[in-house]
Amino acid sequence: MKKLLLIVSAAALLTACSANKPSETVQAPAVSAQKALPAPVDSSKPDAAKTPYAASVSSINASNLFEYFGRDDVLYIDVRDFGDYQKKHLRNFECIPYFAFIFNADAGKDAKKPQLYGGTVNEPVSAYKESDDMLNIFFPKDKTLFIMCQSGGRVAQLMTLLSKKGYDMSKIYNVGGMGQFTAREYADYTVDALEFKVDAAYSIEGLTKN
Repeated sequence: MKKLLLIVSAAALLTACSANKPSETVQAPAVSAQKALPAPVDSSKPDAAKTPYAASVSSINASNLFEYFGRDDVLYIDVRDFGDYQKKHLRNFECIPYFAFIFNADAGKDAKKPQLYGGTVNEPVSAYKESDDMLNIFFPKDKTLFIMCQSGGRVAQLMTLLSKKGYDMSKIYNVGGMGQFTAREYADYTVDALEFKVDAAYSIEGLTKN
């Protein structure tokens, strides 16, 4: 059985989970009417054709993301490190750390780098025989994905990698970064636990090295 092992400081994890659990069980306010999703890229924005995966040209961003919460046809994913995610994140966004699990240029060459892919995001090299299968577990090809990080840069990298892996990019949105979601409209959607710190060490087990 393939396993992903996330090793976290036990005391910190227990403290963080006990603090976070009540707020995590509260669902984001329901969307009264499910809006049709726009194309991921707003073609009217400058450089939309040149940088289609950038947060700056995304059709869903900090100005309107709250209009698309609570949908059952979307997976909401935060690709920041777990420590940053724990401190502050938007409800219903699942944490899948990009730099910890998905990509590192030296993955596959350095035994201490556990990520699925090395090389470059334009030419990703699988570190494991099962890398593509695991990528599809994290980011299912048959789902619409709303992805965020701290500023949108990691998401743009990830989207480049996903495009090289045959994903339908018309279903993947770079909704920006946590730093952009400070407006009052997002207060009910935000989990804020700045008092808690989690130190996480990441490793992947049970996969076959290439």
